[in-house]
Amino acid sequence: MIRLFVHGACATPALLLLAGWFNNRLGVDPEKTLIWESGIWTFNLLLVVLLLPIVANWTQWPTLHRYRRAVGLWVFSYATCHFLFFITFLLGWDLARLGEELRERPYIVFGFCAWLILVAMAATSNRAAIRWLRKKWRVLHLWVYAAAGLAAIHYLLMVRSHYGWAGTYAGIVILLITARFIRVRKRRTARDG
Repeated sequence: MIRLFVHGACATPALLLLAGWFNNRLGVDPEKTLIWESGIWTFNLLLVVLLLPIVANWTQWPTLHRYRRAVGLWVFSYATCHFLFFITFLLGWDLARLGEELRERPYIVFGFCAWLILVAMAATSNRAAIRWLRKKWRVLHLWVYAAAGLAAIHYLLMVRSHYGWAGTYAGIVILLITARFIRVRKRRTARDG
């Protein structure tokens, strides 16, 4: 039941965007709205992925860890849509131009690198990969923190004014990475001491 709720909650923004697209309710520049909103929802769900272990530990509800992978796959789905909307609406599938954009606009490089990390994580988010990679699977999936950092830089470099939201997202990422670092350090101290 909870799994169904998680998937329903994660799918809702996409369904609303889809309905908005077909009903011409995405504003004067619907293509830009799709790019923007898919990027924001990628980031929102990425923050949920980073928050889930903290909330699970704080509430003493370890079952929450089970839903991290499901939310992570939704992060990948939104990120892929964000990337595809960018290529479709802004570049018109001119892949030569994509190379130029990657060279000229640093924020695209950071976003693209974050997406590549998400690709690797999504490709290994199955039981066969977990069995095959063993301990390396855990190390690979810690790269979610790097993806979040790259996404924060992508957002900060992308905006040209009004840095409030981008700064807030970056601040949350820094707090979550710091919380992870403190948690790991406490575990090591408890194990070694």
